[in-house]
Amino acid sequence: MNIKITELDHRKGEPLPFQVTLDAAELKNRHHEIRGLTPVTVEGDAVKLGNLYYVKGEMKADIDFVCARCLTPFTQHASIPFSETFALADDPQIEEDEESDIHPLEGDQIELDTLLQEDFLLAMPTFPLCEEDCKGLCPTCGVNRNEAPCSCKNERIDPRLAGLADLFKDNN
Repeated sequence: MNIKITELDHRKGEPLPFQVTLDAAELKNRHHEIRGLTPVTVEGDAVKLGNLYYVKGEMKADIDFVCARCLTPFTQHASIPFSETFALADDPQIEEDEESDIHPLEGDQIELDTLLQEDFLLAMPTFPLCEEDCKGLCPTCGVNRNEAPCSCKNERIDPRLAGLADLFKDNN
């Protein structure tokens, strides 16, 4: 999606609403944890205030993941806000601060697709969890601890210190 700068200039501070749908297949291919994805709907508005162009809004989609702890498939509804600021490439404000979050504009349009895809992918979890307090799988018997308790002893003793454990047993 592209927004013409001249269109924002003529609106004199009045926001220009927009809607777009991002390519779900491309986003799914770029993030290895996403198993399935509904079309990503984007709603927002763009406005020119002073010498800067502001684009803000929200992306929504349903995303299928597999839990990193218990390996259970689950679907998460994502609502991801975004906000980007642009200025003309020759604007002195960009040249002064090299680490600024202001994107330089080349040409007569604001190209949003790449930035929106980046914002969406950066909001995705690296290790998706079905629940914040997911107990995961037992490393010994493999039971899902969210569904059933397990009586395995998962106490690991460093073999170099095993002799010390025997020493403490005698004192009790």
